[in-house]
Amino acid sequence: MKHFTYHIPEEKPRLVLSDDGYSDLEQQLNNLNARFQLREVELTYKKDMYFFGEITNTADVSAFIRQNILQGIEIQEHFIALFLNNANKVIGYYHHSRGTQTSTPVDIKLLTATAVRVLSRAVIVAHNHPSGNTKPSDADRAVTKRIKTALGHFDIQLLDHLIITANGYYSFAEAAEPSLSGMEYGQESGMEGDGSPDPIEKPLREEIMRQFKRITRANAPNLYAMLSTREGYCDAEEQVIRRVLHDGLVPEAVIPLIEQEMEMV
Repeated sequence: MKHFTYHIPEEKPRLVLSDDGYSDLEQQLNNLNARFQLREVELTYKKDMYFFGEITNTADVSAFIRQNILQGIEIQEHFIALFLNNANKVIGYYHHSRGTQTSTPVDIKLLTATAVRVLSRAVIVAHNHPSGNTKPSDADRAVTKRIKTALGHFDIQLLDHLIITANGYYSFAEAAEPSLSGMEYGQESGMEGDGSPDPIEKPLREEIMRQFKRITRANAPNLYAMLSTREGYCDAEEQVIRRVLHDGLVPEAVIPLIEQEMEMV
């Protein structure tokens, strides 16, 4: 007699996850997904600003930035970029960074990438000095040169770099700063490419500075005291030589300009 055999299906153990365990698993899946996920980068215009004027010179740029972009100009440093098209019309601005009272970061790669993305043909950059001092620092000159070089790889021209304060501004273009013009330090004022003085112009430079120092001794004692130090002499020399040799000013006329830039009035 054949007996019926009962077959009891074998049940496999089930995995029970606690909430914490599930969160860990979800995080692992998210991490794995992120490794293979490629996202599209999109640059957008965030807000509109009505602008009915024209920007044709440094005063226009200074007024535009001071009135429309820089809030708290005397509190912290900001770095701004204006992008222009082929007709030198402003197509947008980029509030690149906000910093401390004495500095603000500048990401050259990000700034250049933004200019390329908006099809800019020229760029004007600007930052403010909450101290009110319009004199550029060595760091300001260095970052100008780096921005110009980076933009140049994409055939984008850096037109100017402005240092803006509540009451004035300094234009690298107006001052013919070498960092903006593309010349190495000294090329525009009688220096050889290796940084050594041009033997032809060297005596002329020395005579100009000798006369300038003599005049300041009688008419500008604070400036004379500064020129008596090595650091002060070096700070003033290039500005004096540029204005005398290239702008055609006499040493007497240079004194108030140097005093104003160095805040000695």
